[in-house]
Amino acid sequence: MTTVFHFTLRTILIFSKCIGLIDTSYTMEPAGLLVRNNMNSTLYAYLEIIRMIVLIISTYIYFFRSNPEIYIVQSINIIKFWIIIITARQSTIQLIKFINGVIEFDRKITPLLTNLSITQRSWTKKKWNLIFITLFAYFVVFKTVQIYIFPKNVQYIASFIVVQILFSPPFLIDFVVTISACFFLQNLYVRFQTLNDIWKCLPADLVVVFDKWTHDEIVDVMENTRLLHSELCELLKMFTLGYGPLLLSFFTFDFINMLLSFYFIINSEALASIHLTKNSWENIMPLMIHIQILTFLMSIIVFVSFLNEQRLEIISCLRSYRISNLHLDIKRQIKMFMNQISACDSDQISASGFFNINLNLIISMIVLMVSGIITLIQMKDHPIILKFNNDTENYLGKLYTTK
Repeated sequence: MTTVFHFTLRTILIFSKCIGLIDTSYTMEPAGLLVRNNMNSTLYAYLEIIRMIVLIISTYIYFFRSNPEIYIVQSINIIKFWIIIITARQSTIQLIKFINGVIEFDRKITPLLTNLSITQRSWTKKKWNLIFITLFAYFVVFKTVQIYIFPKNVQYIASFIVVQILFSPPFLIDFVVTISACFFLQNLYVRFQTLNDIWKCLPADLVVVFDKWTHDEIVDVMENTRLLHSELCELLKMFTLGYGPLLLSFFTFDFINMLLSFYFIINSEALASIHLTKNSWENIMPLMIHIQILTFLMSIIVFVSFLNEQRLEIISCLRSYRISNLHLDIKRQIKMFMNQISACDSDQISASGFFNINLNLIISMIVLMVSGIITLIQMKDHPIILKFNNDTENYLGKLYTTK
């Protein structure tokens, strides 16, 4: 589990550092822990400055393409990009603590797994490589088709590259945020699953089994499992602190983009007239972009849902025992475990406390989407909505006709 985690983590860190989500000064020690490299602090400071300058110049180039007019759609994309980067950088310390906590947790649980001959649960390197390659291939193919069917202004190569990679859907930052969040959630999931496997190894009814389980061994395994479960719940809190603000920005802006896009598709006659002059691929690609956004959001929600189910699975095991028939030491461990789980039950993965990320969020998003579209349609004659319609129509018209 540790080897696979380290191997995949390196890829996640490379992408996160390139896009600006993590400080470049954090490097991985041979033992696996992430530490801030102070030996070449000047070099890493220069790298940070250069990366920020590149991103700022890229933002300016993106706006410069539309000079002298800046469109609302462009502003939303830029704000989303920078807010995600800023919130991620503010939470870097918590995220590093979470990663190091997972590594320390693996060191503590390995002796227990070895003694019980339990196979460590984890996705294989091959599976993670397949996910990375598939997403990378999808991104490259989509961008290639997008460049081919939509006429672009290639007078300025730098502008063309910046727009296509950073600020044109599908957004590169969406891929990095989604795959990193799902990676950490999946690793939390398999560690809770491993703890459940340890508990299931205990003898039935928690009674002594001749030549297999002594009373002290049962109590020792129960206590170690309880302490590891408590530590894993603390890691869950660290993940929420580290990724909560980033997920809040990610979910909020993706929802805003989908809301405005669906409203414009339903309400705008100009968009329909533009599409009628185009081939089927140009009508399908915007739909694919929205499907991709929904898939990314659903992936995070589903991973969190699986994690919550696995986190609370051990409760059913604890409630199945008849405590009155158990030894005092074992009875004490079960009561302590039940109190511990009850205290951790309120700790949900949330977007900085604004909303919990679970399957109920899907229903909430659908209701908000429908009510939001209806509200925008009812306000279609409002000056602000009219300006948005005209602004977006001009932007799309320029996008389709620029050569």
